Amino acid sequence: MVKLIILPGAVLCLALLTACSGDAPGEASEGRPSGRVAVETAPVERGSLIARRSFPGSLEADAEFMVAPKVAGQVTQVLVDIGDEVQQGQVVLSLDDDEYQQAVAQSQAELQVARARLNEAESAGQLARKSLDRITRLEEQGIVPASELDAASTDVASRQAAVSVARAEVARARSALETARTRLGYTQIEAHWPASDPVRLVGERMVDAGDTVAANTPLLSIVAVQELRAIIQVPQTVYTTLVTGRQADITTPALPGETFTGEVSRIAPRLDPESRQARVELTVSNDRQQLVPGMFVRVAIESRRVDDAMIVPAKSLVERSGRLGVFTLNEAGETALFVPAEVLLRANEQAAVTGLDNRVDEVVVLGQDQLTDGASVVRPENVGDA
Repeated sequence: MVKLIILPGAVLCLALLTACSGDAPGEASEGRPSGRVAVETAPVERGSLIARRSFPGSLEADAEFMVAPKVAGQVTQVLVDIGDEVQQGQVVLSLDDDEYQQAVAQSQAELQVARARLNEAESAGQLARKSLDRITRLEEQGIVPASELDAASTDVASRQAAVSVARAEVARARSALETARTRLGYTQIEAHWPASDPVRLVGERMVDAGDTVAANTPLLSIVAVQELRAIIQVPQTVYTTLVTGRQADITTPALPGETFTGEVSRIAPRLDPESRQARVELTVSNDRQQLVPGMFVRVAIESRRVDDAMIVPAKSLVERSGRLGVFTLNEAGETALFVPAEVLLRANEQAAVTGLDNRVDEVVVLGQDQLTDGASVVRPENVGDA
């Protein structure tokens, strides 16, 4: 068995070593006055605090329409392609117009025939009126019987009716000619849209030269990209805080470091009963055309805002005796004072609070967890001065 023997001299040496290793009485470690807590402070700011929520979304064209022919035919020319700019009213495709040219020529001929018939009917009517005038005079002299006068009157009425029919035939032929000319014009397919923007882009082409298409067949997709729409889905907790016109920051992985400004333009009047989310649309300016429809984006949208508030670092808030507040320092900067505060909003590691005296211009942000009301403190820059 091994026995442990402690000599009286060893105990004395251990005691001496312990006494030498401690701080001298009345002196704190690292030169800090005994009983004081080292603290750091940050200024109290006044202004607006904005809380934002980020949502995934995608971009859509602000407006898009399909160019389609009003008549059937074979495509002879496709004058634009994907990505090309298109002016308002520009011809973008052409159809074979031989058949429509022939229809115009036929309508012109039919109009000429109708006019000739009208001339013939009018001439016959004039002769009938002259004959009626002559027979009327003869009947008054008793040379011809009254029955012949009646027959002449009937012939005049018949000729007048024939003139009316001929005039209607001319009107119908003229209308048919205008229709044929209009259909001929439809073989030159133009891009028209109701908005004021003068230029748009070709988003998709569905046909090639030589294809035969029916009326109303989609040929080209024309999109407006001066402004885009960002589409997001928001939960009901955020939905109740949104209003049209609210600003948002929009980013996309395709353009790192770029931030675009959006504005809430439309809010769906209902929530989806399954997801409890609502569709929200934002208008995004795209003057430099860096963004394109279909891009994935993240939309940081303002969910709450407090204006003209006292703003403190969120980490300065502590709880003492069941009350939330901050610590500030007295004028001498040597005593911590607890000031109750009510938090209006927390965002971006800051808090908008109320309840602080206007004279509170700084709060403790380091060492506050060790403080009590009235505790003695020292700033790091003052260590060694005391």
